[in-house]
Parts: sequence; structure tokens; C-alpha cells
Amino acid sequence: MSWDNLVIENSYGAVTEKNIDKFNVEFWAKLNGDHDSDLPDGEYVEFKVEIMGLELMGHYIASWIGDNDYPNETEPSEIELDYIDNVLVS
Repeated sequence: MSWDNLVIENSYGAVTEKNIDKFNVEFWAKLNGDHDSDLPDGEYVEFKVEIMGLELMGHYIASWIGDNDYPNETEPSEIELDYIDNVLVS
């Protein structure tokens, strides 16, 4: 199931096709803002964030940003959503 469909289907109506883009922008901004960019490449990271009144829990892998000027800087990748409001979704 696609990310958008997973979120829409399990968000109890809080996220719809009309506001999924807004949700995704807020989610990425929060996750990236909370990420410690000094984590090593390949590090497994669990997250818990609140977006649009929903508590989201999941995990991702810290991955090198690919810029040789910043050889140790990482960003979230391979993001997996596990729970929305403590209900298993994956």
C-alpha cells in the first residue's frame, strides 16, 4: 500500500485526499527537524511525532545526504510508519 493510502486509510478521517500533501509537508518538516544530522549513515532510528492531531510512530534509516562537502551529514530515509494513535498500520 502506498504511503498516502496508508495514512488516509488509518487516520480516522483527519487526513484525506484533499489535505494529504499538507500532511506530508508537515510530517517531513517535523521528522527532518527532529533528526540529528550527525547520526552515522545506516543508523536505525525510531520516531514519535504529532501531526494534525495524530500521534505517529515508526522508524527510518539515517542516510548520507550525498554531499562531499558534508561527508558525515545524514537525513531520514526508508521511512516506515508503524502506528497511528497506537494502532498498528504496517
